[in-house]
This record gives sequence, structure tokens and C-alpha cells, in this order.
Amino acid sequence: MHFLISIGIILAIIGIVLIGILKSPLKTSDKLLIAILATFVVKFSFDEVALITGNHFYSGVIASLFGMSTIVTCGWYIKYITDTETGFGIRQLYIYSPLVIIAIPLTSLLIYPIPGTAYYTATAIIMICFIFYYFWFCIDMLRKHQQLIRENYSGAPGSITINWMIIIIALQVAEFLLKAVLARFIVNYDNINLTIITNEYCFIIMTFLLVVLGIWQKSIPVFIPPKEEISQSALQDHDLKRYQLKLEKFMDEHKPYLDPELTIEKLGELTGIKKLLLSQTLNKAFNKNFFTFIKEYRIRHVEVELKNKGNEDRTIMDIAYMSGFNSKTGFNRAFKEVTGKTPTEYLEGQVESL
Repeated sequence: MHFLISIGIILAIIGIVLIGILKSPLKTSDKLLIAILATFVVKFSFDEVALITGNHFYSGVIASLFGMSTIVTCGWYIKYITDTETGFGIRQLYIYSPLVIIAIPLTSLLIYPIPGTAYYTATAIIMICFIFYYFWFCIDMLRKHQQLIRENYSGAPGSITINWMIIIIALQVAEFLLKAVLARFIVNYDNINLTIITNEYCFIIMTFLLVVLGIWQKSIPVFIPPKEEISQSALQDHDLKRYQLKLEKFMDEHKPYLDPELTIEKLGELTGIKKLLLSQTLNKAFNKNFFTFIKEYRIRHVEVELKNKGNEDRTIMDIAYMSGFNSKTGFNRAFKEVTGKTPTEYLEGQVESL
């Protein structure tokens, strides 16, 4: 067995054990992460069998099917990092069914090979289409995840965002394309070096990131109201206006946005407005999600403090941290989005106006 594949398999097994120990009791997202690592072990074991036997069927078909299933599981992992209340069941397994349907006739080819290349080329095209479909599925889950974060949190520190999953998914897609496209159309398909590179280097990077970042990643509690609760609690115009005025008054008087860890749940407790009603007020009365709503209050507070002569000895980042921001990158991005200028450009404009 090749050295890096051996290290990767050992690392994946260690990761499974560590996740089982360190994150016990396991949540649905933790179980899905273990499933991804276990499938990696199976997939790359078949790739290794293909290298040893010279039979590309093990790598091009069986291992590829397992590989595509890991892309889907990555999408479910992204979903269940935030959606912690619902279980993983039969309904979620439906998206794997095309892989099972494809696997049955392809596996039969081990016993009854079909001469010619047309059938195998058509199969490769179908599999590539599924790869991109599952890749889109993961991107869609990531988009929904980001939307939930913005509806629940006023900031997005590294322990909340899971953008690192894009690297995992992209590496899997890159590996498939290297073997399915380059190996057949650009270089000799029997070139064992290409298979070793795609197997060993992609595998070791993906496994390392999944083990390290997966253990570090926290589950993210979010507010997801049931559909029937949403339909039963639609705000009337007079109630909407009342909650809007109440929220604006509370924000101006108590300045809860100065808390860098403010969440919609915490704001709901402070204002005495139920989370669902607070969310509807933000969406309908202000036409904003929670993240944008709090961000704009913080930027306006920064602008006021910059004009305060008592803050002349403070840097703009000192004022930003005092205003509820928890990172320089997040502050600079928010400042540009709200004012249309960078902090430096804004300060230069202030000097010129004096």
C-alpha cells in the first residue's frame, strides 16, 4: 500500500475515534462527519486495490460511487450543523438512491464485461453529471447555512462559519475530474502516477482538514420556527408597527448591539418580543435580516464615536471593538457596505470637511 494512503487511512480512523470520544454524546452532524471519514477509508481502499490489481473498474466505478456519496454527506453535514432538532432518516437517504441504481448494473460488469468503450463513456458522463449535481447540493446547503447564521447571529466568528467545507468538496470534485477527464483525454489512461497523485494528495489533505476542523467545529444553535407556527402568527399591520417602534426605542436607549455576542434569541429576551415575532418584524418592517440590522446600528455608533473629540486618542479599531465588532475583517467589510467607503477613506473625508 502506498505510504500516503496508509497515513490517510490511519488518520481517518484516529479521527473517527477522537470524534467519538471528544464529542460524545454524538449529534447528527458528528455522526455524519464520522460517516464521511469511514467512507473515505472505503473509497481509497478500493483505489488502492485498483493500483495493485491494475483493474481500473475498482477505482473508476466502485470507489467513485463511494466518493460521490461523501459529497452528498458533506451537504447533509453542513445542514445538520445548524438544524439540530430534526433527525436523519429515510427522507434524507433518497438523494443517495441514484448511486444505488447505478451501482447495480455497473457491479454486474465485473462478471459480464461489455466489449467496447461507448457504454463506459456514457457511464462516465452520467457520473460526472451526478458529481456536479451533488456539488450544487452542497453549495445550496452552505447558502442556507449562511442565511440561518445571518438571521440568528450579529457576528460570524470562525467557530460558526463552515466555509472550510468548500475546500473538502472542491478537492473531491477535482479528484474526480483529474481521473475522469485528464486521465482519459490528456494523458495515457494507464498512467499510474496520475492515480497516485489524485488518491494520495487529495486524500491526505481532505482527511487532515476533516479531522482537525471537524473536531474543532461547534454545533450552531439557531431558531427555526415550525411552518405551522409561522402561518399561525402572521403579524397584522398595527402589530407590526407597534413592534417596530418598540424595537427602535429599545435599540436607541439600551444599545444592545454593543454586545459582540448578541443573538436574536438574546435580543428577544431583552425586548420581551418572541423570537418569531422579532424575526418577522425585522423582515417585514425593516426589510433586513438580524445580521444586517445589528451591523448598521454598530456602524452608525462607530460614526458617532469617530466625531467624539473624547476619542481622539483611540484608533478606529478600538472604537470598532467598543461598538460590538469582533474582527478587523468583519468591521472593514461592514463599514464599506454601509457607508460606501473604507474606514480610511471615511476618516480622510472627515478631515477635509473640517
